[in-house]
Amino acid sequence: MNQSVCSLLALLATTALAGAAPAYAGNESVAAPSSDPATQPAKKDEPAKSAAPETAELQAITVTAEHRSASINDTGITMDAFVGSDLRDKGATKISDLARYSPGINVHGPFGENGYPEITIRGMNADNFTELSPQSVGVYADGVYLSSPPLLALRMFDLDRVEVLKGPQGTLYGRNTIGGAMNIISARPTFDPDGYFTVDYGSYQYAAAEGAIGGPLSDTVAYRLSTRLVRQWSGPFSNGNPNGDKTGQLRQAYWRAQLLWDASDALSVLLNFHGGIDRSDTWPFSQVAALVPKGQPNAGQICPAFLSGNIGLANQQCVDFNGYHNTSGDPYRNPLSLFGRNHDKSAGFSAEVNWDLGAVKLTSVTGYDWMTRRAGYDEDAGPNNLIDTVRASDVNQFSEELRLASNEQARLNWITGVYFSHDRLGGNPIFVSNFSDWFGASTADYSTLRTSTWGAFGQIDYALTDTLKLTAGLRDSGVRRNYDYREVGTPDGGAPAVAFAGTSHLSQSEWSGKLGLDYKPNKNLLLYTSVSRGFNAGTYSAYFITSPQSLQPTKAETAITYEGGFKLTALDKRVQLNGAVYYNDWKDIQLTAVENRAGVNAPYLTNGKGAQIYGGELELTTRITPAWDVTFGGAYLHTELRDLWVQDLFGKVVNIKGRPLANSPEWQYNLSTRYRIDLAGGYRLMPEIDVKYEDKIYRDLLGTKALMTPTHTVVNASVKLDNISSRWHVQFWVHNLTDRRYVTEGYQVVAAGLAGVSMSMPRTYGVSFGMDL
Repeated sequence: MNQSVCSLLALLATTALAGAAPAYAGNESVAAPSSDPATQPAKKDEPAKSAAPETAELQAITVTAEHRSASINDTGITMDAFVGSDLRDKGATKISDLARYSPGINVHGPFGENGYPEITIRGMNADNFTELSPQSVGVYADGVYLSSPPLLALRMFDLDRVEVLKGPQGTLYGRNTIGGAMNIISARPTFDPDGYFTVDYGSYQYAAAEGAIGGPLSDTVAYRLSTRLVRQWSGPFSNGNPNGDKTGQLRQAYWRAQLLWDASDALSVLLNFHGGIDRSDTWPFSQVAALVPKGQPNAGQICPAFLSGNIGLANQQCVDFNGYHNTSGDPYRNPLSLFGRNHDKSAGFSAEVNWDLGAVKLTSVTGYDWMTRRAGYDEDAGPNNLIDTVRASDVNQFSEELRLASNEQARLNWITGVYFSHDRLGGNPIFVSNFSDWFGASTADYSTLRTSTWGAFGQIDYALTDTLKLTAGLRDSGVRRNYDYREVGTPDGGAPAVAFAGTSHLSQSEWSGKLGLDYKPNKNLLLYTSVSRGFNAGTYSAYFITSPQSLQPTKAETAITYEGGFKLTALDKRVQLNGAVYYNDWKDIQLTAVENRAGVNAPYLTNGKGAQIYGGELELTTRITPAWDVTFGGAYLHTELRDLWVQDLFGKVVNIKGRPLANSPEWQYNLSTRYRIDLAGGYRLMPEIDVKYEDKIYRDLLGTKALMTPTHTVVNASVKLDNISSRWHVQFWVHNLTDRRYVTEGYQVVAAGLAGVSMSMPRTYGVSFGMDL
């Protein structure tokens, strides 16, 4: 390990051994959320808790990461938890917003701000522009695993909390994951009438409304209805093509309806109906030209300015395959031939049953979701039809999880369960590419992937002594995939013809497990260590399959994670200090790399030998005074590929051993501070500032500089005025205060003479008004 890692390890060890040594720094206070939605349905005599009063103590969040309600500070897992009302105050309405507050997490959108998110935790993610890849980080919405990334997009509204668990998760959760898990937990029905609404208006004619209402229908039945509506009439991009469409509009609507039936003191049933529509414009790509222009030495070769990573210089000195380059110097102004629009619809249903049988509790979680998605993109990001695409998919998923858990706080506690799911992801076609101005043809890829997954899992917690607890868990999983694929090519002016068609089947099974120790010498300090194993089944490439060789699935990938950490409460509960270090041994890693298969150079899903990952995280939370909260987080991450042979930008096959993984910044920091000022007449003023720093982020395995996200710091700020007695508030907010503009994602197609990049959202500001009902 290098000097940076050794220093971080020493810092964490010294801090843990310091016990209750004086320290100051911190985080905002948070209210304990309502009872565990997985195991403790709200009772009519147990209303949901309101915000905690202002005291000198920090309020610990109650979490259910182990399917039992416990303080986050007593849970021997490295995790973060966010209360829904705090996220609403911060304007966090997308999963990508969570990365601003949690060290070690990077969330990016392969299709920009208006696309679905891909989540990286500690360097582990599925870096792919397709939806067939298994996700390294599992996302659960109200206990139901979401099998496809587009399903994640419309979930962040009317929340009780969000929990982010780091490291392999398989011995407690229905679906096995190797990188971590994210639990999105909706606010539940209660037997006291309650609700809220908020309205926002801001830059680019942005308007949003969100609200919820609920309460009792009878002594045993309660309901909750919630919705979010978003409309925006313009955006930061302009189309330099006078005949082109405008872009930037948002049209989103999503909803949730829940019904809770407390049949008895022992039996409860929660029904959840949800859905959404998105007709927003797609987030356009910006072109980076890559070839030396005609008439110059080495014409048609890769341009040195492109290799330097200076986008402005590349667009001045280089051209694409058709000789075009964006000379405006503004990546937010592009003469595009196509401005696409999302055509997304989704709906779903879940049923959670909790039955207290005395010594044990039985829980059933049943879920069904479907989604249709269609979106157009100008992927050459220019006026020609080099690469214009339509991406479409239909998702259907069903899952059932059945858990049985001990119901007593005894020396031995246990949980066991079984899980089954069936997913269908397909498109008719799933991918259409117009290459008319490149090689005079278009292609259409038709594919359907059917996946059945089953597993049996269990975990025991045994108190060896009053201060030492042993955790052991095991899981057996199986995956079966059936894949049908067909590619149709159509020459310009010609008839379509099938270029290739084939089917393939995959069946894999693997084990996962966890062994851990928690040591709690006193009520203020928890030390924990664990070793965990997780796996992801293999899968298929989605595009450009022209031979049986290209149709072969990847092998399963496995990861073993070694971890140690501490959670320290100090200074009469005014300071919370958490830290962790880890080492991941990732084998047969699945990733996307340019390879030559049957004479076709294209990005395919493949297996690398593996990667090693190590790092550490530190989070410091304090309530400096009853009115002043501060939080600080920091993360160090080292990722390193083992042997992997790929094609470089010049078409040469090279070994990129030692390269860092994509989407994995070496250093991350976050800082938040909020101050409460009491005014006359029952008013209160609350200014808040959030700062997020990220080191440079490579967006491909080659480390192409033109695609790299540079080192950047983003600042958000707000001032909230509320009237405590009247329960209303008004808030002025600004996001990206310093107007930092940078690349957030990218891809290269140097054969077409270009790269495409997504740009960040510039500074936005606005006002919101809300009221608790």
